[in-house]
Amino acid sequence: MTARFRSNLTVQILTGVVVVFATISGIVAYIGYHEFTFAIAKQYEESAWRTARTAALSLTSEYISQSGEMNEDEKRRYRLLLNEWQRLADTQDTMFIYAIRPVEDYHKICFLLEVVQKGSDFAPYSPGMIRPTTNEEYRRAYIDLCENGLDHAVIVRDKGDSETGNHITVLIPIHDKDGKTAAILCVQRQMDKLSVARMTYVRHVLTAMTALMLGALFLYGWYLKRRLLNPIQMIAREALRFARENTHPSAPLGEKITSSDEIGQLARTIDRMETEIRDYIENLTRFTKEKEQIRAEMKVATQIQADMLPREFPPFPDRKEFALFATMAPAKEVGGDFYDFFLIDDDHLALVIADVSGKGVPAALFMVVSKTLIKNRASMAVSDGGGDSLLSSSEILADVNNCLCDGNKSSFFVTVWLGILEISTGKVVCSNAGHEYPAIRRADGAWELMKAKHSPAVATMEWVKFREEEFVLFPGDSLYLYTDGVVEATNVERKFFGTDRMIDALNRHADEPVEELLPSMRHEVDAFVGDAPQFDDITMLALRYFGMEGKKLDELTVEAETGNLHKILDFLAGHLKEHACPARTQRQIQVAAEEIFVNIANYAYVPGTGSATVRFGIETGMAVITFIDSGIPYNPLAKPDPDLTLPAQKRPIGGLGIYMVKKTMDSVAYEHKDGQNIFTMRKAI
Repeated sequence: MTARFRSNLTVQILTGVVVVFATISGIVAYIGYHEFTFAIAKQYEESAWRTARTAALSLTSEYISQSGEMNEDEKRRYRLLLNEWQRLADTQDTMFIYAIRPVEDYHKICFLLEVVQKGSDFAPYSPGMIRPTTNEEYRRAYIDLCENGLDHAVIVRDKGDSETGNHITVLIPIHDKDGKTAAILCVQRQMDKLSVARMTYVRHVLTAMTALMLGALFLYGWYLKRRLLNPIQMIAREALRFARENTHPSAPLGEKITSSDEIGQLARTIDRMETEIRDYIENLTRFTKEKEQIRAEMKVATQIQADMLPREFPPFPDRKEFALFATMAPAKEVGGDFYDFFLIDDDHLALVIADVSGKGVPAALFMVVSKTLIKNRASMAVSDGGGDSLLSSSEILADVNNCLCDGNKSSFFVTVWLGILEISTGKVVCSNAGHEYPAIRRADGAWELMKAKHSPAVATMEWVKFREEEFVLFPGDSLYLYTDGVVEATNVERKFFGTDRMIDALNRHADEPVEELLPSMRHEVDAFVGDAPQFDDITMLALRYFGMEGKKLDELTVEAETGNLHKILDFLAGHLKEHACPARTQRQIQVAAEEIFVNIANYAYVPGTGSATVRFGIETGMAVITFIDSGIPYNPLAKPDPDLTLPAQKRPIGGLGIYMVKKTMDSVAYEHKDGQNIFTMRKAI
């Protein structure tokens, strides 16, 4: 309650007024007190000065220099002088009238004559009485009167530090016939009445000031409450009511507070503020509802867009020739990136990744149209006179481009990478319409960009001819497709993730299956970006090609002896003839097989013996021959190739056979795994 009382505005204002009024009253009283004291002291001084001049008229040098016995006439005049001084003392309310002569360098005084007011408690000093000078102030006055020619001096003692009480003393010099100061006449008047008058003055002033202050406070408080506090409290109550209820008041403040001062302006401002706040809240409520509706619609749009993209993985569970995985993370609720993959027929798989210019709903709409056109056009066959054939990637993009250019007033365009994989052979026919370079990893290699010349983006101009490229995926090879949201992901230092970091990240996760590779890549991008916002859609697609892997391979196991070489060659010859291998290619394969088997027989198990296994299989039109032994670990591919520019007699012995194998086969690979040497060679047949 005390704190609440102190925080009350009325109390604070009135307290401030009291403090100010009391301060001003104190200053006025202090000034008046000193002026009153000065005026009274001046009156005392003038009265004492007149008394001193009167007393001086009857004091002659004969009374000052009188010494020894006086005759009757001198005594009579002396008594007359004393009587005159006594009358002055009694009638002029003077305590002392006395004449002194300073002695001993003014440190002492000798009393010559003195009278004391009747009824006083003091007795006069007898003539010739010597006593110390009262203080330094009196001593300086004596010096000024005797030596410096001063005509009078005044000493005021009103601090209560005198034996004779508060008083004022007027001193005038008495000169001899030579004009020298022979004595000093002193008249002392008591100032007790001054002290009483001052105290009376103080009481009267304080009483008057207190009464005036109370009256002023009452009037000011009434005025303050009526003109300031009541309106402010009314405004405060209205503000609190509005904050709780947010409804129209029964009457506006401007009608209750009609003054034109700042309080009235504040009241009318509060009325306007309440109206504006109500309007704002109504608009905000309406906007929020609309925003929630838009958010709900955008959520549906996001779901629709997500449903348009393939999301079931693995997408073709019955197909063991490849593995697919893809992700798309839009920067907004909906994005312009998209991916797609679909079987055109049992032996052809279409792969699409694209990026529409722009963001948000317009880009998403253009993305839907683009995706639909590409899929529909790729699924159509054309007649070549002898039957139906598939459209190439360049033909598909050309047709889609012409369709999108028609009526494209918003000037949207889309970058596209479209590839058609022939599943049985691994051959890929692709076109790149202004999109990022894909990355490829061979089964025994590292990830690298697969660069080829771009064509213009789709929907930039009509009747564009799109370039077409071909490459072959071998079993174990992988393909990584992405949009610029990956390489252009930006961190807080405004640095791009870039293709170099992308390739490094791919190689760090090279052995991961595709369904783990893409989440790992997204983690790499997010770790680089940190707290920076995502500005672009991030879309990725990964394919790993297995070809005929998974099918059981025919194999033959024999003792690793040169005498069993014919069994190996007959085993291979039978399979090669079964697959209609050309005679020249068959001879190359058999020569290479002989070189590998003879090396195993001669060196793998020295000095002992062991077995050797040869496997044969066909993968995407290639013969795959694998030799396996459990002998001494040895990588024949590590041996340097011979320098064929040297004469035969100058070349080191060995290495020529494996060199010929590497030259005649399409690919060779070696690994030591589970205690076995595994040598694989591939040759297109």
